[in-house]
Amino acid sequence: MDQYRLYKKQIVKLIAIGIMLMPVSAFAQRNLDYQLQANVNLAKQSFKVQGTLTFLTEPYAADSVVIDLSKTVVPPILKLSGADATMKSAVNQNGDMAYTFKFTHKLATGTQLKLDYQYDRGGAPTFQYYIDSAFCMASGYGSAWYPQVISNPVNGNGEYAKGTGTFTVTTLPELTAVMAACEVKINTKATSKVFEFHYIKPDIFSLNIGNYTRHEYKSKIPFYTYSLNKDIDGDSLSRKAANVMDFLTTQFGSLNIPNFCIIEFPEYVSEKTGIGGASMLGGILMPTDALRKFNYALFGHEIGHQWWGNKINSKGAKGNSMLSEAMAQYGSLQVVAHFDSANIVNYRKTGYPGYINNQCGLGYLENAVAGNDQPLSGLSGSNEHIIGDSKGFLVLDLLAETVGKPQFNKAMQTIGDKYSSTGLTWEDFLREMDTAHGSSLQWFYRQWFERTGVPAWQTNLEQQQNELQLTITQKDSIYRLPLEVLITYNNGTTSLQKINIDGKTSVIKLPVSAKVKSVDVDPNFKVIHWDDELTPIAMDLGKVQRIVKLRMEQKNDEAVSLALSYIKAGIPSDKYGLEFSLLYYLGRIAFNQNKTAEALAYYQKALQCVSRNTDLLAYTYYRMAMIAADQKNKPLLQWAGDNAIKADAMNNNFDSMTSKITQLRKAN
Repeated sequence: MDQYRLYKKQIVKLIAIGIMLMPVSAFAQRNLDYQLQANVNLAKQSFKVQGTLTFLTEPYAADSVVIDLSKTVVPPILKLSGADATMKSAVNQNGDMAYTFKFTHKLATGTQLKLDYQYDRGGAPTFQYYIDSAFCMASGYGSAWYPQVISNPVNGNGEYAKGTGTFTVTTLPELTAVMAACEVKINTKATSKVFEFHYIKPDIFSLNIGNYTRHEYKSKIPFYTYSLNKDIDGDSLSRKAANVMDFLTTQFGSLNIPNFCIIEFPEYVSEKTGIGGASMLGGILMPTDALRKFNYALFGHEIGHQWWGNKINSKGAKGNSMLSEAMAQYGSLQVVAHFDSANIVNYRKTGYPGYINNQCGLGYLENAVAGNDQPLSGLSGSNEHIIGDSKGFLVLDLLAETVGKPQFNKAMQTIGDKYSSTGLTWEDFLREMDTAHGSSLQWFYRQWFERTGVPAWQTNLEQQQNELQLTITQKDSIYRLPLEVLITYNNGTTSLQKINIDGKTSVIKLPVSAKVKSVDVDPNFKVIHWDDELTPIAMDLGKVQRIVKLRMEQKNDEAVSLALSYIKAGIPSDKYGLEFSLLYYLGRIAFNQNKTAEALAYYQKALQCVSRNTDLLAYTYYRMAMIAADQKNKPLLQWAGDNAIKADAMNNNFDSMTSKITQLRKAN
């Protein structure tokens, strides 16, 4: 499976997927209220904004306040009233402008300030901001397209503060403006259409504009799909997504949002920006390909973020990603178990079909081989997604089994009610788990959250009539583990038994009813470990994960240099398509750098490899077809398209290549 697929560009999962692209503080400046008017002309790439922002200061803002705003066509007009202040500006780490208003005198806590603003955001693209003649994307999580007040929570990290207010957006009558989790009034005129979005619940604001068709499904919470393409079944998407949310409510508790929106954005925008999707309060933004086939793992993860990252904000650095990314992925696993149980073992072990292929046990093992690992309670940077979404969610599932699923679910609901307004620290979470379990789980926390690695063991068995002696020796770190043992007899029957181990060597005697043919410890991969089947694959493909990580961190030159060094050194025994995978990612990087000839050459060279990665093969042909379409090379488009469809068919049509290639050919 291509890392790009569905919500899958790894570059996105670094700072987006569903995620909250910019951390949001539960300790924001108080009572932020926006009265904003935007006049958007897509043809002219004009995004004119004016309005007011009022808020009350917090104690840490006695000396100054910082307001972020993306770079504008000309310097914006900003006027702060309510206190005497001088203004300085500087470019921040996100590339936006940070305007610091330093007060002449210290302000009392609760002083009301008002900011008047006027500017034209224009067409310059930044992360999560894009505008052309047909579409506009402006996400407050990734780009300060509107004035964003920087809060200063207890962990010392400056974060965007949530606000309420009214956003009035004027555009052409054939276009639709979409903002999630709010009430909207629409006034259509002869030459324009005016949308008035009203937010009563504090939020970070994102706006999308395009030629949308709205599909509605009436549920406990109204569901809307805003589609751009006619082949998107918005009615089915809305219905299935509503079912997923209803189920997750039984796991995590109730939600208080006015509606939920699934918003399509064009595939070409996804390619140009490197964004595979985003999650926000009351909605998810996904590229066209992600919406052509409903994927339970994907929607389970993104809808899971309605609780973890929206309703419940993690507080403090420790365990942050476990209470956001990993917990949303845990929700995804529960959704798959409920709606598509046939694929639950695949999800744990090698990846859910059509979802991000390294978000599973094998993905973690590959990263561990690559030397990329951190304790789950201290994940940082790209590891918040790489490790949180491969190892973290499986450990949370094991924690739920240890606590007991009913008790765990009840604790999740208690957490949602208890911490939604204050924020949840890692220590709070662990205390709630102890309470739910009825006793201390420090042993679990130490072995799974505070150290790197996963268990590794070897087994020996000896049968004596109706008794099987099973000896399990842990190879490295010692774990206390509940395990299942699948016994297969010579007559074809099987039995599943449960055991516990907690030392270097455990000798367990199990009753058996016939001659034993084989024994499989943890057959359903409920405990992430160095599995005999997965270990050789991980040892071979760990090099690929180093390239993927560098690419996620946008260190493309380093990624290219390292990949080429692996190829130059030679790959004597290439069982799992290592060289093919390296060449594929070299092609991806070259394409995103607008080096299409170089990208095509890498893809062609990849296809010459004797061993190919079947998960990436269809996408290799597809990306060649994309280049051919851009170059108007019809013979190459025909050949690459046909082979993309064939390769996908051999891989259970996980990548929906028929519809993708059809769309490419229609455009040519």
